[in-house]
Amino acid sequence: MRYLTAEEIKELKEGDGREILENCAGKSVRDLFAVKIFNNYIDKFFKNRTVVKLLDLGPASGVFASQIGQVGYKNIYGIDIDDYVTTDNKKLFKEFRIADLSWEKLPWPDNFFQVATAWCVIPHLENPFHAIREIHRVLDKNGILIFTVPNLGSKGEIERFKKTRDFKSYRATNNHIVIFTENIIKKTVLKFFKLIGVEYHVRPKIFNGFRGKIRRVIYILSEKSPPIKQWLGSRWGVNVVYILQK
Repeated sequence: MRYLTAEEIKELKEGDGREILENCAGKSVRDLFAVKIFNNYIDKFFKNRTVVKLLDLGPASGVFASQIGQVGYKNIYGIDIDDYVTTDNKKLFKEFRIADLSWEKLPWPDNFFQVATAWCVIPHLENPFHAIREIHRVLDKNGILIFTVPNLGSKGEIERFKKTRDFKSYRATNNHIVIFTENIIKKTVLKFFKLIGVEYHVRPKIFNGFRGKIRRVIYILSEKSPPIKQWLGSRWGVNVVYILQK
């Protein structure tokens, strides 16, 4: 989807791009990678899924809410720049609010949530650093934030940058507008949060074809060596997932 300002997004009508957002789910959500990572980490900190108060930022059509609703999460809250959640998925939200995450305060009190997620959202914001500070405010002590950004250190992104002096994830025809490198994360996000995990979303399509089959064998074998699997993920992954604690 092309870049649109917040005002342009709010004015979208059917047939003018709104239907894209109403059917939208980020790559990590569509590939069921998001729910896998979410369960793996959140279960380490919270024993009862039914009482965890979760804020999903930028849920679009609500696919992630549907996925975690199926595995026992009941206290799901959502916020987006407009309402694109499908009728069925809307029933999963205990509360859904509308706000511009780049500039407006989140409409909840301090220390309200135990968990916050932002799947393929943060790099789309005009002021993601305000959003990060607001997420920190509404998270309870030791609360968990999970969010994704494009993996600019992947082999594909580096090779493209060498050729074009630009990143595929930030091409003119899409709406990623803020770049997050490892050092930018350290300077801005880790000013407020402690890093507890980094994961890489390796898409299934990378294992297609003859070369893909070889990659699959290598990737499966790397399960026995977490450092090697992490290195392969950093090389092949399309997104970086940051897991943080307040």
